[in-house]
Amino acid sequence: MAAARPVWRPPTALWVLLGLAALVFVHEMQPARLEGHWRLITPVAVLVGVLLLRRLWELPPAVTLCAAIALTVFSGGWSQMGFGNLPLNRLLVLAAILQVFLRSPGAAHLPPIRIRGVHLAMAATLLYAVASAAAAAELGNEVEYLLLIDVFGLTPFLIFVIAPAVFAGERERDWLLATLVGLGAYLGLTAVFEALGPHSLVFPSYIRHLEFESATEVAAEAKAAGPFQAPVAMGFACFASAVAAVIALGRWRRPWPRRLAGAVAFVCLFGCLLTLERGVWIATLAGILVATLATQSGRRWLLPGVALGAIAIAGAFALSPQLQHRVTERATYEQSLWDRKNQTATGLRMVEAQPLLGFGFGRYDDESLDYFRQSPDYPMSGYYHGVTIGAFTEVLPIHNTYLAYGVELGLVGLALWLLSLLWAVGGAVLAHGPPALRPWKVGLLAIAAFFLVVSVVDPHTAPFPMVVLFAWAGLARGADPEPLREPRRVPGGWTPAPAPASGAA
Repeated sequence: MAAARPVWRPPTALWVLLGLAALVFVHEMQPARLEGHWRLITPVAVLVGVLLLRRLWELPPAVTLCAAIALTVFSGGWSQMGFGNLPLNRLLVLAAILQVFLRSPGAAHLPPIRIRGVHLAMAATLLYAVASAAAAAELGNEVEYLLLIDVFGLTPFLIFVIAPAVFAGERERDWLLATLVGLGAYLGLTAVFEALGPHSLVFPSYIRHLEFESATEVAAEAKAAGPFQAPVAMGFACFASAVAAVIALGRWRRPWPRRLAGAVAFVCLFGCLLTLERGVWIATLAGILVATLATQSGRRWLLPGVALGAIAIAGAFALSPQLQHRVTERATYEQSLWDRKNQTATGLRMVEAQPLLGFGFGRYDDESLDYFRQSPDYPMSGYYHGVTIGAFTEVLPIHNTYLAYGVELGLVGLALWLLSLLWAVGGAVLAHGPPALRPWKVGLLAIAAFFLVVSVVDPHTAPFPMVVLFAWAGLARGADPEPLREPRRVPGGWTPAPAPASGAA
């Protein structure tokens, strides 16, 4: 680890001011939280929150970032859980970033942050997207503003900057591994309870409420969407957790943690099936194939693994004919195919109309209707929910991430975003590093392949996939060792030893 550096401990007065600022924010944004019985509960909750943040400031930033990643699964659901508009995951990400750059006590031994070309590419990509949103008058739109922060780039890019230093140590990487395995246990079981029952075990309860309020499918036949309320994000999270569980299976030595990791890997892959999303199924196979072909041991286990997977699926279908019916019905479902065909044709027309700079970030909903055309071979669907364009409802996003960015940001913006993504992943995989990072590099190949494939057939609207992908890429990239300085000669011929290099596992 790096030599200890001076640290900053905020004075007590600053923590008091933070608590007062939080109370003022609550009063302005949600005054009802300071009325009635909340008049006592809210100040106590703010006090507890400030004390927790003060304690967190003393801990390594890896603790904060792991907690932020875990809580990102609930992003978009905080109000349904009774937290109002309090984005706990964003606050923890901000806290982790401040811990690194302001040198909290837990960050004293972290290696320095290295700014590389990929970070400059990310900055250019983000500035381009902000300029596009400003030109399209969408920066004031809360939905588009949060997409810029959580999904498109700001939060994932900042996490990528600090992740090599935050997870430079073996202990910190083990914390992230335990976080993802624990998260996988929760998500995998939630997928099973949500899709097959008992539904009373699904937590938080807003997941069940979402199912029962659906107008097009009964609760027992709903897709496994989990706390994301989105099957595609649920599929990515289950797959990433399964990859982490496989890494843990090879790393952990005690019997019961190994059994837990194996069980989590199985239930998470089963959760990918329960999303009932064909894009998730294809992406899962692509991720597994890429990871197995990347290593000699993986190539040796490829055929036995395929056989075991087929046997497991056949066994699940035998035990649950209802599940087999749902999977078969979903595999032959034509409505979503019509949607994608119409959206793809519409998106291509829009790119042709404004190829370089696009229509502006967030402008698809307002501009796309004029570019829909009736096909002679299938119904005109894909703009609203339903078979045809009819009564007003929420506009469906393009079910192709690349085409969506091409429409709104143009080919220039799409190229910048792809450059940032591929440079981050490719640079991490090819970077030299300690042998301990090799399983993480192989795992990065798997989740990146999943992400790139599923982005072809599904919209990219949830923050969790980008946050995990860029945190994982930063970890796999590793921290560069500090350059050794020429030892300084002192009187008497004694030469002090150089400071230890940072970034050692």
